[in-house]
Amino acid sequence: MQYLMLVRVDPDLPVAADADVEPWVEEGARTGMRLDGNPAEDPSTATTVRVRDGETLVSDGPFAEVKEYVAGYDRLQADSLEQAVAYAAKHPVAKFGAIEVRQVWEGFVDDADDVPAPRESGVDYLFLHVPDRELIKTATRETGDPTEWVRRIEQRRATLGGDRLRDEPDTSATVRVRNGETLITRGPFAETAEQIAGFDLVRVDDLDEALELAATHPTSRIGAIEVRPLVMS
Repeated sequence: MQYLMLVRVDPDLPVAADADVEPWVEEGARTGMRLDGNPAEDPSTATTVRVRDGETLVSDGPFAEVKEYVAGYDRLQADSLEQAVAYAAKHPVAKFGAIEVRQVWEGFVDDADDVPAPRESGVDYLFLHVPDRELIKTATRETGDPTEWVRRIEQRRATLGGDRLRDEPDTSATVRVRNGETLITRGPFAETAEQIAGFDLVRVDDLDEALELAATHPTSRIGAIEVRPLVMS
């Protein structure tokens, strides 16, 4: 099973002296548990997109002010949530932040045949999809189905992947390590009323194109999409 790991950082807590992520990355490569991942730029670089009554509303900053903000992501392959959590707990940020582990909802959008390769150059962005609890009640499978959007950005060679995330207690957990003790809370990150329901990774020419794509995704009409640039290597 695949899992998305969201690395959450508390800027008020000191960074652990041994916060070198490379040994953790190397273990993931050796065991095959880490598929890929990237840090995101600071939350101050985020832009949040909403569409209401046909009008695109763009605001600076993340979708919510939370103590521990998303600082990056990793995609994991594991046999169970417990195995994914055990590996996530070894990440150095777990000692001074939080690690949110969410099972990918496989098959939510069918895979397509003959998908063009993504662009070789551009700017990479992380889209975090955050439905509004009330507005999502108005969505139908037809109005909320992202399949057409996915097909469209595939043909634009703008997609680097993405998935819907599960949020049931047996498919998600938040992990912290404090004073050598691993603290696990079942379910997704609980410091905000709005939960991240999915993600997309896109490669585009600039922020304007990223915002254009976000504004045409169904989530923008029933919630918000946080658009955050990834740290370019």
